[in-house]
Amino acid sequence: MGNAGLSRRALLRGGVGAAAGLALVPSGGGMALAAQRELYRGRQGEDVRSLQKTLAAKGYWCGTADGDFGELTQQGVWAVQKQNGLVRDAIVGPLTRSALANGALPKPVGGAGTRIEVHLRKQLLLVVRDGKTSLVLNTSTGNGEYYWLRGVRYRATTPTGTWKVYSTYSAGWQTGDLGRMWRPMYYNSGWAVHGSTSIPPYPASHGCSRLSTRAMDMLWSTRTMQKGTTVKVATGA
Repeated sequence: MGNAGLSRRALLRGGVGAAAGLALVPSGGGMALAAQRELYRGRQGEDVRSLQKTLAAKGYWCGTADGDFGELTQQGVWAVQKQNGLVRDAIVGPLTRSALANGALPKPVGGAGTRIEVHLRKQLLLVVRDGKTSLVLNTSTGNGEYYWLRGVRYRATTPTGTWKVYSTYSAGWQTGDLGRMWRPMYYNSGWAVHGSTSIPPYPASHGCSRLSTRAMDMLWSTRTMQKGTTVKVATGA
């Protein structure tokens, strides 16, 4: 049966139309189907620019709205998908569009005040201002695996708790025993929030909270994170 055999009710319920990435739009004779292409890394165009503007407006930081679906847009889409319990594929189809349009930002767990929150369950980093979430970033924390360092066996965990940033490194890449970190901000012994070239949508670090290098630059340039900033690591909602 072709689309002519589909009822308006079936379309509005999100059946064939939603699955195919279509949207209902008004037309002269009622409702018509308008195609919305799937967006993913490498796509370019005004629909990508519109997506980027919507991400930013909703609070998912993705850099400049330049119409190029690159790393930062991918990170923003992952954050939306994580928050809304969707498959973390960084593909913007009907479900991700709906989640972006209608979903709520993750709620802080630390009450009033201004701070950074890392939510381990959803793998999200929140910028909290006056007790409200203002920005959401994709992050990757400790993967729980064991590793060896100078003859000692450790487990890659990200401890929960509340601390303040006590040391920072602004010059660029800092190289240590466990690899390179971009402009790290240390809040608990050797644990830090830092930039990385690998921020997958799942736990992958030795315990630090990874961000994209440009997201880390943003935190520095806006002074959103600096010495004395409170960092709360929690399981999250």
